[in-house]
Amino acid sequence: MEKNLVKSAARAIQVLEFFDTVRRASPVAEVADHFGWPHSSTSALMRSLVSLGYLHFDAGARTYIPSMRVALLGDWLHGPMLSHGKLSQLLEQLNHATGETVVLAAQNGLHSQYLRVLQGTNTLRMHLQIGTLRPLLSSGTGRMLLTQMDDGTIRKLTRKFNLASDAAHPVNAEELLRQVAEDRERGYAVSMNQVTPHATLIAMLLPTRPTEKPLAIGIAGLTDRLIANERKYVRTMQEAINALFE
Repeated sequence: MEKNLVKSAARAIQVLEFFDTVRRASPVAEVADHFGWPHSSTSALMRSLVSLGYLHFDAGARTYIPSMRVALLGDWLHGPMLSHGKLSQLLEQLNHATGETVVLAAQNGLHSQYLRVLQGTNTLRMHLQIGTLRPLLSSGTGRMLLTQMDDGTIRKLTRKFNLASDAAHPVNAEELLRQVAEDRERGYAVSMNQVTPHATLIAMLLPTRPTEKPLAIGIAGLTDRLIANERKYVRTMQEAINALFE
């Protein structure tokens, strides 16, 4: 976790992300144990979220669950996409059709960050976490987000990344531009063994309005299986996106 984060603010968000992952009511002890936090401070934090209207407390079961206030937060940002649960429906459809882990990502500085994760159901699968940061310039979702930028912006991001990075081999801007052009032309990106060994991710952009922040979805899994199913998964993603967002 970043050192400059305010701990209480970070933990409040992590609690909400925990519920987004488990999708059920949970007691304080489960949340505390999941993060390795003291039970007393976790209980105080969750009571505060109840007072603010972001959690509901069931006194009989002694469990907490997010309130409708959480569900309504940010619905103005991507109104058409979120209406009638379209985005959730898309992610669940891809998860069910492939058995692979499915992610939703957006740019966060020099990273692509996972906003939502649906864990795979295959016996051997990728396990990813909400909030995970991946390099914007080399990850599959990151490269798809770059396809919405002009060459000048990508060069600036590359210079900024190379200045901030201690990597032995800096990113070559011209090679990156060629890769982004290929991704843009074919409509999807494949990140193979880039961030996690033996793991691959296939990413596509979601249709957004000019005023909306670009979003990418990705199907992640073991490299051998994803490469063998690349055409099938790409077709599944394209058909699902077209059906929901025409």
